[in-house]
Amino acid sequence: MLNKLFKTLVFILSIIVLSSCTTMQQDCRVLSADRDAFRNCMAVQGNQTAQFQMGMAAFESQDYAKSIEWFKRAGRPRASQSPNYLNGPPKSRRDITFRDDMKMGLPGHKSSLRMLVRIYEEGIGVTADPKQVTRYKNMINPS
Repeated sequence: MLNKLFKTLVFILSIIVLSSCTTMQQDCRVLSADRDAFRNCMAVQGNQTAQFQMGMAAFESQDYAKSIEWFKRAGRPRASQSPNYLNGPPKSRRDITFRDDMKMGLPGHKSSLRMLVRIYEEGIGVTADPKQVTRYKNMINPS
């Protein structure tokens, strides 16, 4: 009896989990009347331009931690034209090396990279970091 109840519970949970997997990609067009919700939807789904816009909005409202997060997501190189889905940016610069970034193929969003250079050069919301400045400058203009 207990074994059958357990199997039924596992079956129901697996149905719930599997059904939620199909909704990973939201149709952002239904949010087109609300510009901010539309932009957020597109950014979460990996659109680099929307990620840059989210970073700029956070920067203008002086939420520098959030702006850096969005700029890093938008500025990260990609292997293909498919969206840059968010697992989150690396927690430190040691997580992903510049060489690994550039092996990806397609460059990141240049304006996002320029904002990261400015942020780390001027120490806006973070400690000024010349290594990060050099890293992001090299991503803008690889040699």
